Amino acid sequence: MSTPVEPDLIGLTFLHADYEELVDARPDYDRAELFYNGMIEEKYASPKVAQLLNRFGLNDFPSFNLAHIAVDALTDYLHLNSVTVENNALDNVLDDLRDANDLDEEIPELLKNASKLGDAYLFVWPDTDTDGNTIGVRMEQQDPRVARVFYSPENPTVMDRALQSWETGHKETLRIRANIYYADHIERWSHKGKVPKDPKRAKWEPFSEDGAPAYIPNPFGQVPYFHYRTARPYGIPLHINAYGPQLAINKLVTSHLATVDYQSFPQRYALVNPGADLSGPQAGDFTPEHPLDGMSPEAPMPSQLDSSPAALWNLEGYSQVGQFEAADPDAFLKPFDRYIKAMAQATQIPFQAFDSTGDAISGESRRVANEPLYNRVEALQRSFGSALRRAFGFALSVLDEPEADITINWKPARNINDLQGWQTLILKRQMGVPDDVLLAEAGYNSADIDQWLAAQPEPIPTVPDVQNQVSQVGDALEGVATNDDSA
Repeated sequence: MSTPVEPDLIGLTFLHADYEELVDARPDYDRAELFYNGMIEEKYASPKVAQLLNRFGLNDFPSFNLAHIAVDALTDYLHLNSVTVENNALDNVLDDLRDANDLDEEIPELLKNASKLGDAYLFVWPDTDTDGNTIGVRMEQQDPRVARVFYSPENPTVMDRALQSWETGHKETLRIRANIYYADHIERWSHKGKVPKDPKRAKWEPFSEDGAPAYIPNPFGQVPYFHYRTARPYGIPLHINAYGPQLAINKLVTSHLATVDYQSFPQRYALVNPGADLSGPQAGDFTPEHPLDGMSPEAPMPSQLDSSPAALWNLEGYSQVGQFEAADPDAFLKPFDRYIKAMAQATQIPFQAFDSTGDAISGESRRVANEPLYNRVEALQRSFGSALRRAFGFALSVLDEPEADITINWKPARNINDLQGWQTLILKRQMGVPDDVLLAEAGYNSADIDQWLAAQPEPIPTVPDVQNQVSQVGDALEGVATNDDSA
């Protein structure tokens, strides 16, 4: 390995360009999170419509969020059962890593963030005491708006470096901090104030004000970042194709809510007859010229309009009355259903995940409908599992533990729990399909299958054996019933 060069000589080569790429990627991650949380701002073609909805208090109405289902429908199947090694002596080490870093809580959140944003990172580095001795390993999740990795242009599968950047202070005291992680060293930088776009105007300086050096050797020969992504080289939010339908649904719901009041309390009108005589008692009872009749203008007056059934309302001066019809709810509800279907089609998520009120379907039909979903879940398990395996392997090397074959055990996405499904498996077994394959197809994980088959003293009974046992039990019960009758 070549001798690392001091950061003031090579660090600026990548620093500014990497920082700009990190900053440019942030809006897309922000947008993905807003759509997932249902907090995307609605836009209207007409300013008058926006003003009208603002008057009704609907401009800030929470959206009818369905886009998150495109993420949750997949992550609900991402259950990590265990991380195991062949060397049983390392089980306690893995348990310590999990407990010290709260990985039982952090890993599910890491996988959800990777699915929601497209990218997420796990930073792995030694945890040291005041004397610099390694006492553990830090395994920390990092947001893609704070960290970004960069791959070799010659070999896109090799991680070349990673950048971590954050802000401290405010206004006059604002500082941009940045750490660059290479396979052989780490550089720490600082910039006073906002970083200008022009690299010639940027004034990055090595940072060592906290007592640690600006240049730190990396003795592990590897960038200590592990990339969880839904695509390569950088991920795509799993619900990105739901953005359009979600915006349409938001507009429909908001517009419908603006008309609900008019459906409950319609606006009414009365057309005045221009030739009507309006000098009667309804028109001017309390004009200055009206004779005193012992009634005070300030006192409540009895209504001349009786609301009882079959009563006749005498409306003087009006030729016609009526009410304005509110917008037909079907104008909103029918497109609403269509946009939900469009969201399911665009995101390739089964429609029943968005609408569970339809007719119940059989287990086999549901499995067929969910097959694309299962394939996508298994693809995510392979991608995320590879990053997890490398992260735990690096953590063991930091602790100077021997290399180990790490296995990531997921809860299977597919499972069979209905009679028809099990009958199909039994028929497959009669055709010679091995038991471990059938149990895996039924949805059991490989560790449990190996344990069960190893502990199985006798071959699993075939269909005829089961039928014979059922027949014998039936004959015995019939014999008991015959003896009772004879007695």
